Amino acid sequence: MKLYHLIGTTMFGLEPILEKELTELGAQNIEKSNRAVSFTGDLSLIYKANIKLRTALKILKEIKSFNAKNEKELYRQVCHIKWHKILDISNTFSVSSTVYSKYFNHSKYVSLVVKDAIVDHFKKKHDQRPSVDLKNPDFNIHIHISNNKCTLSLNSSGESLHKRGYRASNFKAPLNEVLAAGIVLLSNWVTSKKLIDPMCGSGTLLIEAALIAINRAPNIYRDSFGFQKWKDYDQNLYEVIKNEIEKEEVKFDKKIYGFDISASALLMAKQNTENMQLEKYIELDGQDFIKSESQEDAILIFNPPYGKRIQLKPNYYKEIGDTLKQKYINSSAWLISSELDELKKVGLKPSKKIKLYNGPLEC
Repeated sequence: MKLYHLIGTTMFGLEPILEKELTELGAQNIEKSNRAVSFTGDLSLIYKANIKLRTALKILKEIKSFNAKNEKELYRQVCHIKWHKILDISNTFSVSSTVYSKYFNHSKYVSLVVKDAIVDHFKKKHDQRPSVDLKNPDFNIHIHISNNKCTLSLNSSGESLHKRGYRASNFKAPLNEVLAAGIVLLSNWVTSKKLIDPMCGSGTLLIEAALIAINRAPNIYRDSFGFQKWKDYDQNLYEVIKNEIEKEEVKFDKKIYGFDISASALLMAKQNTENMQLEKYIELDGQDFIKSESQEDAILIFNPPYGKRIQLKPNYYKEIGDTLKQKYINSSAWLISSELDELKKVGLKPSKKIKLYNGPLEC
């Protein structure tokens, strides 16, 4: 089967986890870069990567790589690609871009140049053109520019892979699903250890941990991927791969515990858990972490309020630290926060710090 040059995009700090996931998936020529990991693989790997990877946002298949220092060079190079072999006039498309360059200043302008080149290619060849659809295109074409190096790719995922489909509705300050999965994997949690999220909100950390515990692919229930519109899409191969992945689930006979003082948050966590068919693995409780019962030999992973979108109580991080010291003997705790000064008030010396971003916030 033909091999393709592929790129998995991710969030800052999760590149080593994505590299490990790709190695386990059988990818070749793996190379880490900033918020991305490149690799080679065939069509079956593209399908597997989209269904199974926990820390990838998108899987891109390279169309062409070239150098350009101005708009004319960029336009000419894009025009020369045989776009009629990739998509039809009846298809819709969109162009997204990531630009780090002294030659190109605006990513939206780069997207516009690429869009014009694709449209003009079809006009010259067929005197007709495919339509642009920014909301739900058949094809999303991505251009990445680093100084003068331009890489054009097809987005095989469609919508970002963090959209697992289980989130019932918008919740205040939810954790991105890919970030949540990455945090659980970075913690090196072993399923024999009791796992608690004492500020679980809508349950994202709990759900991602449960998916890991039973080895269920995060996007196994997803309705559609970008590659299903491609001309070389192999439905039989996709169905075979999906069936094989479903058989990889393992037994998990313990519970993962989530606390929250908000009744509406717990209701949403319950709904999200049921949407992913994980209710038998997750136990939700309306208790306040600060007043919670003592537990020993557990691992706690949580996302306390940052004081950005949720108001922070004075000395709240000190109370977190006091609770950990007094009630969670011989336990490990992982906290993600952008409040670096507040974290110092926890009053426990960290054995490890990992830099991550929660949206634009350095954590």
